[in-house]
Amino acid sequence: MQLANFTTLNYFRHAGQWNGTFFAPASSTKTSVATVKALNQLIYNMKEWKGLIFGISYGLLARGVFAIDSQYFHTNGLMTLSFLFIVPFVIGFITAYYNREASYAGKIVAISMPLFSIIGVVFISLFFGMEGIICVLMALPIFALMALTGGFFGMILFKRRKNKAMVSFIMFIPFVIAPIEHYFGLNEKIFTEHTTILINSSKDRVWQNITRVKEISEPENNISLFQILGFPRPIKAELDTIAVGGVRKAIFAKGLFFTETVTKVIPNKNLTFTIEADPNSIPPTALDEHVMVGGKYFDVMEGKYEIEEITNNKIALHLTSKFRLSTNFNFYSGLWSKLIMRDIQKNILNIIKVRSESKQNSNS
Repeated sequence: MQLANFTTLNYFRHAGQWNGTFFAPASSTKTSVATVKALNQLIYNMKEWKGLIFGISYGLLARGVFAIDSQYFHTNGLMTLSFLFIVPFVIGFITAYYNREASYAGKIVAISMPLFSIIGVVFISLFFGMEGIICVLMALPIFALMALTGGFFGMILFKRRKNKAMVSFIMFIPFVIAPIEHYFGLNEKIFTEHTTILINSSKDRVWQNITRVKEISEPENNISLFQILGFPRPIKAELDTIAVGGVRKAIFAKGLFFTETVTKVIPNKNLTFTIEADPNSIPPTALDEHVMVGGKYFDVMEGKYEIEEITNNKIALHLTSKFRLSTNFNFYSGLWSKLIMRDIQKNILNIIKVRSESKQNSNS
């Protein structure tokens, strides 16, 4: 194939328009002309994806910087407003800066391009094991919303004139705000989650299944949201004595366990206990560091079972948990935490219900 030269002809005579080619074909066969046109189109399409590449690159760079949290650049890691809200906004803003006019890329593609940048950052983080699936799924909705917002504002601003100085300024905002956010510290908030289930059994039998949770087999375990997200499934709970001060060890899969100390006992009616977890004893494969029980950001503090007798063989079993969140976006993390805790509690209550109602259990 012969090429006359590699001269660019009228490449982007004015912003957003295409009036030339990257390669000018010499007199050649139709195949050569088609090949050259394909090369021209390929290079042009790569230019169209420039915003996506820059957006992903910025997101990965920001993640690396925030994860360091060194003595020279203090942050609270990734669990900050700066990273969770502002960084994806900037990703959308950067992506919008490199987008072509809507007449070429299509309005839908131009608007949704920041979302593809976020998906790229998330996929790479998961692929290389930088984040666990539970953290990714919790962050993805707000990441997507903020990226689309940043892209929308960017499209409006850059429609008139593209300003590199403005983009450079916006890029540094998260890194300026992060140390300020670190200076004021994290906000702590206590949440409670309450779940109830009706059980067709006696209160004596239900009480037995609360105080002595025998090993839970695979068929008994219900695959639920918290397990899909990567939280270990419950295996068993052992209580040494049914009295105040008694210690119950709640054992989960992947080597995870909690030490529960009984603080209140009313036989066949109420069992309340504190919950303690030692983050240093939790295997690194059990939980993501950002949702580590007993860690910097999250801890489960108390659990309480209450039996409400409706009739002789029908009771309502209540399970209430109290947990702590320490972030600057508890309004958002609280929604996810309550959803996951509710799912865990429903799974436990359902196992107690099935065991209490079974004939084999009634005969034991």
